[in-house]
Amino acid sequence: MAKKISKKRLFLFSAIPLLFFLFILEFGVRLFWEFEPNRVLCYHPVMGRGYCPGTKGFLTENKVKMHVEVNADGLLGKAYPVNRVPGKYRIALLGDSFTSAEAVSPEEKFAGVWERELSKKVTGSVEVINFGVGGTGTWQQLQMFHIKALKYKPDLTVVAFCWCNDVGNNIDKLKSGDMNPLLDEYDVGWFKRLQVKRKNFNKWLWNNSGLYQFARTKYNHLEHYFKRMFLPDYMKKVHSEEKKKSESEKANQKEVASKKVDNKKSSPPEYKKDTVSIFDDLFFFDSEGWDITRKLFLKLKQEVRKNGGELAVIHFGGFHQYRNFPVLPVKQFDEFLESEGIAHFNAFDLFIKIDDEFLPENFIPNDGHFSKTGHRHFAEFSTDFLVRLIENAKV
Repeated sequence: MAKKISKKRLFLFSAIPLLFFLFILEFGVRLFWEFEPNRVLCYHPVMGRGYCPGTKGFLTENKVKMHVEVNADGLLGKAYPVNRVPGKYRIALLGDSFTSAEAVSPEEKFAGVWERELSKKVTGSVEVINFGVGGTGTWQQLQMFHIKALKYKPDLTVVAFCWCNDVGNNIDKLKSGDMNPLLDEYDVGWFKRLQVKRKNFNKWLWNNSGLYQFARTKYNHLEHYFKRMFLPDYMKKVHSEEKKKSESEKANQKEVASKKVDNKKSSPPEYKKDTVSIFDDLFFFDSEGWDITRKLFLKLKQEVRKNGGELAVIHFGGFHQYRNFPVLPVKQFDEFLESEGIAHFNAFDLFIKIDDEFLPENFIPNDGHFSKTGHRHFAEFSTDFLVRLIENAKV
């Protein structure tokens, strides 16, 4: 009579070959596929994204290798005490990936240069706490002030506003129905908390399993492909009249241009009207995107002053926005900040004045973010502006 195999043994006999097979796959992926061992961004139930507390390691993006350290409060760089140190002037810095600057060491970021240079130029030392998170706009930066920066009781809150995608990010968050910081929506229910645990577990798998990372990457490509097919109209890019021309027209233009002796730079596309797309809101100061952005700045000013500090805005652009680019409402933005009594500094116009030969040195190739040189120039441009604010505050 055949001996009956127990369920426990049957499970073990089935599981061991499967685990061995997965182990072989893991080894193969790590050996033949480019395995990135770290992911520093975690899911946040309110802001959507934030740096994972206590994470550190080497990252590689666009062939730039960087060592990233996240402190216990989920901020890049060294930790600062929540309680104020007497005699130290404290600055809270809000911004996106230009501010977080994962590819640059903390002391070479403009935040680090500010802290060092301002401490030399004013009475007493200065702390610059970097609350920047890549991929965020003013919407999430207002949330960041409420959730993290406010408890540090900063004397000055500085928003490093990029003309890149901040406006589009803000209107996307509004249309997506995310928690609205203008309405103080910060209640996190059980479902959101469950999402945090699930997504952070996925992050752990990503950092520790090449097989998971490979499978997830391929799945993400497929998911994004199908998502693009069903995007709402506001998420679709509506190109300018220049870009809408047919391929034959473009070919004819190239042929005519090649015959010209004077080889001038091509003129930038013209955006004649604001469409339903969130991507062209940036060019029209009366657009829905700019309307929500202005409201976010006014709310942030109110919250900062309620906390006993002052608000300042320093704005700048990405590499491609300084040359051969549609006109941006830079002047209107400055006038708005001036009319609302918000201290501001226009670094955009200063970068425009850099010669064509030297402008690329300020940005990481194939990346577009500030290089070490760009951070140094940005800090040099704006340090005196901050010195005046600090001296006026002390008076």
